[in-house]
Amino acid sequence: MKRLIILAMACAAQLPAAQAGDAEQLAAMVNAWRAAPATCQGKQRPAVPLLTPRAVLSRFALRPGTILLAALDSAGYDPEVADAVNVEGPSDARSAFEALRESYCATLGSRRYRDIGAHRDGNDWTIVLAAPTPNPVTLLPDTAEAAQQVFQATNTARAAARQCGDTWMEAAPPLGWNPQLAEAAQAHSEDMAQQGYFAHKNKQGNEVPQRAEARGYRWRHIGENISRGQTSAQEAVAGWIDSPGHCRNLMNPNFTEIGVGVSIRQSRRPAAYWTQVFGAPR
Repeated sequence: MKRLIILAMACAAQLPAAQAGDAEQLAAMVNAWRAAPATCQGKQRPAVPLLTPRAVLSRFALRPGTILLAALDSAGYDPEVADAVNVEGPSDARSAFEALRESYCATLGSRRYRDIGAHRDGNDWTIVLAAPTPNPVTLLPDTAEAAQQVFQATNTARAAARQCGDTWMEAAPPLGWNPQLAEAAQAHSEDMAQQGYFAHKNKQGNEVPQRAEARGYRWRHIGENISRGQTSAQEAVAGWIDSPGHCRNLMNPNFTEIGVGVSIRQSRRPAAYWTQVFGAPR
């Protein structure tokens, strides 16, 4: 089968030294093959980036009983995507590689993955390919700067007419930065991150009109976009543009000001919370 999702963990430290070395050799062969143009399924592919060997990915042998993503997570690797391929019978790494390349060249040459691990159990060979979930803690070290990037990307988006769902929106004037709206946006992002919810209404039952007024903003028009999980300002704004209701908010010419807040939930699986508050003062 092309994609195998059922695995069980085996401790790499218990592998005989020769077998552990053979598994490392197999991973190195995959990288050498990726580093040069090659033919896959009758088509020529260019060289693709090398994969980083990860010891944690080498601890898996194919066994019924455990889902791959769950097994990786339990081992301390938080995968955004992961796949495994397996071959039984070859007695050496070169033969195993040739057999795997023949059956799984598209998987072995995919750009989706960043990391690799190989495991040998007798004449049973497994390769695990994975990419970790992006970590906003490292990708967004300065959330205030990320908020300013959202501000800039929003005005860039408003400068061009676009389709928002079934509504055509003309280009709109740039928004001005408002510190009261920014305080309201930041407070909501922090509240969502700290309390682990995702909604326009906070735990006290207040929505954006009440939260903006609490910061001293007297509004004629008010609106809000929120998002969770993106790891860059550009990704957050692109997600809002792709969502009709959020896109209409972002492009609304009745709004003249904006504030943006970004906060990261510090947990085993960190997540960034993004808030745009749009307004037009009385």
